[in-house]
Amino acid sequence: MKNRQILTRWADENKKSLVTELREIDIPSLAPGEILVKNLYVPMHGSFWLASHPHALHPRKNEFLEAGSFVFGNGGVAQVVDSREDEREVRVGDYVNVFGHIPCYNYDCYGCKVLHRYTECDYGKGGIIGHGKDAPDGTYAEYTVLPRYSYDVCYREDEKPGKEDLLPYMFGFLLADVRNALTRHPDALRTRRLFLVGAGYSGQIAAYIFHRTSPESQIFAIDVFEERLNRLKQISPKGIETYCIPEKVASQLNSAEPKLGFRNELAETIKDIAGNASKFFGGKKINLLFDSSSGNSAPLWDNRQILGPNTIAIPFGFGSEYVLLNKELIQNSGLNVLMSRGVGNIRNRKETLQLIRSGGGRFVNDFLVSESKELNGIDAAMDFINEMYNPPRPLFEIEHAYISF
Repeated sequence: MKNRQILTRWADENKKSLVTELREIDIPSLAPGEILVKNLYVPMHGSFWLASHPHALHPRKNEFLEAGSFVFGNGGVAQVVDSREDEREVRVGDYVNVFGHIPCYNYDCYGCKVLHRYTECDYGKGGIIGHGKDAPDGTYAEYTVLPRYSYDVCYREDEKPGKEDLLPYMFGFLLADVRNALTRHPDALRTRRLFLVGAGYSGQIAAYIFHRTSPESQIFAIDVFEERLNRLKQISPKGIETYCIPEKVASQLNSAEPKLGFRNELAETIKDIAGNASKFFGGKKINLLFDSSSGNSAPLWDNRQILGPNTIAIPFGFGSEYVLLNKELIQNSGLNVLMSRGVGNIRNRKETLQLIRSGGGRFVNDFLVSESKELNGIDAAMDFINEMYNPPRPLFEIEHAYISF
């Protein structure tokens, strides 16, 4: 049986730029413990656009392109069409939520075998499907071979879920990713003042989880798009305040050649953001910062005007080049900078599926699915990629979409 996939590779021998195209291959035979799924709904999110951008922007691009190319996609919802896994775990016809993360094969790995946090593998061998580094191909394809632990059943075949039931689960991996980041520090969800950078998919999920867990919370959100901020504000009209970053500032932050005098312009923007946030929070400093932006956004917040004592800062997005800890921040007592990647342990994944079933699915459909462009089939997805990349758009200008197979 043939399988069509969306492949990203180096454009030429110089390895300076990337090209994304369709390819057709034979589906390999399944190994013990593997399943073959037909992908149903797969989101096209910020990590893909960062990893496949023609300008080769991803900081881990050499990992992705270790073999010279990769088929992205570490999430989605799919139906099992063949299986060599125990039928007590999964059966042909079942629907699975793809989480994408897989453990290493070392029996004594504490990160993979005990913690089940595969991105924190002791050997550095834990993988993510679709992310290169010897990992299996991802879900930006008509069919995908899934190893054990890279998915969880969300519906049995006899439950006969409809499209509206299944759609929220295509974002299950992203909900688990954000939830994992927000629950790693024991005090993160006990805080009351969240400074949110980015109002895209991840930002909306973070706002939803934070507001749901902390009903009296306040959220100050910044983004370059007014419409995204307005959408975010609907989660809690009284509990969320927003600030729209000037487009020229965002463009310069993501430019390889910032213009002369930009440092002063950036300083004025930071001062304005900090003043508005302080006013909204009643003069108090923020407790928690969550940066979900796909662009270079750390320069807007890695300073003492934004961060305060006891702030927990979570740089969740992949677009920032670095976080600058200058001498002022180093002296900021109680400041935590927490790096968190991946969908978390088995418990977090199971609790994420329960979150979707107990109201989170309605949120996903209302806020994420409804504002995403549906691309009917892999050819439409390829046309959309070509539209975004010819000429290449800045990351913050790329539209939300998902593939419906």
